[in-house]
Amino acid sequence: MSFMLLGILNSQAAGGGGGSYDLLETTTLTSNSSGITFTNVDAYSDYTHLQIRYVARTNRSSSVDLLNLRLNSDSGSNYSSHSVKSDGSLVSNAYASETNMRIGHLTAATAPSGTFAAGYINILDAFKTTKKKTVMSLTGVANPNEIVLSSGLWDNTSAVTTIAFGNLSALFLIGTRFSLIGIK
Repeated sequence: MSFMLLGILNSQAAGGGGGSYDLLETTTLTSNSSGITFTNVDAYSDYTHLQIRYVARTNRSSSVDLLNLRLNSDSGSNYSSHSVKSDGSLVSNAYASETNMRIGHLTAATAPSGTFAAGYINILDAFKTTKKKTVMSLTGVANPNEIVLSSGLWDNTSAVTTIAFGNLSALFLIGTRFSLIGIK
């Protein structure tokens, strides 16, 4: 199965293989927020995979910030993730037994005004109860210029019911947008 790369957000959600991508929900912030959560996701269990497409920025006092993911409100040490970042040099990070999954980078407060990170996150086999949940993402950040490829594991076989994005030290800013896409 091929995954549509950024063709980003709402009006372009359909694509690839005869409408196999369906826009399910979108949240666009009109005020700063500590997190964005999609609830009752299991209502979409007729889809095989889920994808989240986003444009986001935080108020952290830095040019770049981390995007953190939790599934089903699980705050236990059940997440592992790794990332490879290219910004002219190659940097790799790995995390194990974390209380959230570090699944991308975000533009932050000291980056030029009006710039947002853009990315997508795939949650594979989101509703299969015989598989632990694997996640992969691709993020682009304009300043500093970087591309981040991340993947992660939620060490749990439960069907996904809730998807929560947050940041431990900052707020998402007005204009941040997350869209939930179903993939057949």
